[in-house]
Amino acid sequence: MLLRNEILALSLKCRYFDFVVEISTYVYEVQVKFSDIILGFRNSLPYLSLNRHQILTRNIKYFIQMKNLFTLAAASFLAFGASASNVELVVEAVNNGGQVEGNTYRVYAVLPSAEHSLHAVFADGEHVLNVATTSSFYQHQYGSFSSLDVNDQIVALDAGLAFDSWVTIGATNSDNNNLWTVGVDYNNFLGGSELTITDGAWFVVPTDVQAATEAGNRVLLMQLTTDGTATGILNLQGWDAEGAAWRAHDLTFSSTDAEIFGCTDSNASNFNTDATYNDGSCFGENNGATNGLSNIDGTTEWNIFPNPVFESTFSVKFDRELNLGGENIILEVTDMAGKSVISQEVAQENIVGGNRIVVKHGLAAGNYTVAVKHANFNDAQNIVVSK
Repeated sequence: MLLRNEILALSLKCRYFDFVVEISTYVYEVQVKFSDIILGFRNSLPYLSLNRHQILTRNIKYFIQMKNLFTLAAASFLAFGASASNVELVVEAVNNGGQVEGNTYRVYAVLPSAEHSLHAVFADGEHVLNVATTSSFYQHQYGSFSSLDVNDQIVALDAGLAFDSWVTIGATNSDNNNLWTVGVDYNNFLGGSELTITDGAWFVVPTDVQAATEAGNRVLLMQLTTDGTATGILNLQGWDAEGAAWRAHDLTFSSTDAEIFGCTDSNASNFNTDATYNDGSCFGENNGATNGLSNIDGTTEWNIFPNPVFESTFSVKFDRELNLGGENIILEVTDMAGKSVISQEVAQENIVGGNRIVVKHGLAAGNYTVAVKHANFNDAQNIVVSK
């Protein structure tokens, strides 16, 4: 598999993509005019055809197959897509326990439904992206501009890294993080100053599990630590429930509107008197004890993202923030002959984003059944693995 450092340059200039890609000992330069890129949908996955620039060698084609590089860039700078007026930003106030100076905030996009996804934060000629502070952003010496460089082993040694300032799509650390960047200069941001983008993006493959929403239909976009007031204007792109592209332009946020996330239902077992924003974590009734109480029952809805599955991971996503009540989930995948091909036990600490189970697999192409079992829950769905 090709690594990021094998890409010598990847930039967007006006209406042209200029790629310089090193494969083995060869360097190929490809200039692809934006108007020559045709984006379509095949089996719910974007594909690309180049109608004039048929100059790709077998190695370049292999590179695209492995990393979908052209698909990624096109998906990030797609020139069409319905405008989404019902997407909004929300800021979470994160308690950093005084580990670093200043206050820590997380900025989320709230999407219209759990079936929506978000795969790009971008700027173009008409819509600039800007993230600023009245003071400076905290940047840890072992961190970087994205959550790709948040390593939990280093956090265990230096807790300050957990409150570094970074951008992301859906991932809080380096685990299973497939974030890409094109056309963005992060130098000022890494120096503690504002981040301004006029033509570029950070993004993931539209079918990546990072693009899926967590509890409350949220997708994490960035974490910011500052002793000033943080503000921003963002442009977002994703898919709706039918797989059609949507875009939201010029969305704004300010840390002065930061909320304390938690359960705001006074009748729930985990009611949080300090919470100002209901994050979808409520469970139980009558404000009883939370120990041993699960919120998974016959009313729980779930789905598999993506489906069909094209990559080496897929996500089992629930409609609520999960509390397992001390009992683990049993997840099993069987083939069409009924043979178990994946069986794993999922503990509370293995839940990603509050409502997701990420499953790594090496399954061959074909049809499978995914079964999820818990104390008061037993359900199954079919998936298709396409390679």
